[in-house]
Amino acid sequence: MHPLESELTPIAILPVQFHPGFAGARLQPEKRLQIAVLADAVLTFHRTAGIDRTRPRRLHAEVAEWFASDGTDGPFAFVAICQSLALDPGYVRRGLEEFRAQVAAGTSQRRVLRRDNGGTRHQVVLPRLRQVA
Repeated sequence: MHPLESELTPIAILPVQFHPGFAGARLQPEKRLQIAVLADAVLTFHRTAGIDRTRPRRLHAEVAEWFASDGTDGPFAFVAICQSLALDPGYVRRGLEEFRAQVAAGTSQRRVLRRDNGGTRHQVVLPRLRQVA
C-alpha cells in the first residue's frame, strides 16, 4: 500500500528549508570577515572621494582599482566576495560610480559614515594589583 501524498508532506517548514541562503541568526566567520572587508572598502571610497591631498587620493585609487578588478584569485577579491555574499558586482560598481559623479558635480551631501559597532566584543579587565610598600 502506498502512503497518501498528505502523509508525505511536512507538518512544519524550517527557515533553512524556506530560504536556502539563510544560515541562521549568525553568519559564518568567513562571511562576516568578507562583509567587513567590503564595508571598509566602501567607507574608504566614500571618505576619500574628491579629496585632493596625496594620501586620500592614493587610497581612493587603490580602492577604485580593487572594485574594478574582475579577478577571483583569492577569497578577498571583490568579485569573489560578491559571489560569496550573493551580490551583483555590477550593481555595487554602478552605485559607486554614481556617488563619484555626484562628488565631481558637487551635488553630493557629505554624510559622516562610520562603522557599525554592534558586534559582540568582550574586554577582559584584570583587577588592579595593590602596591606593596
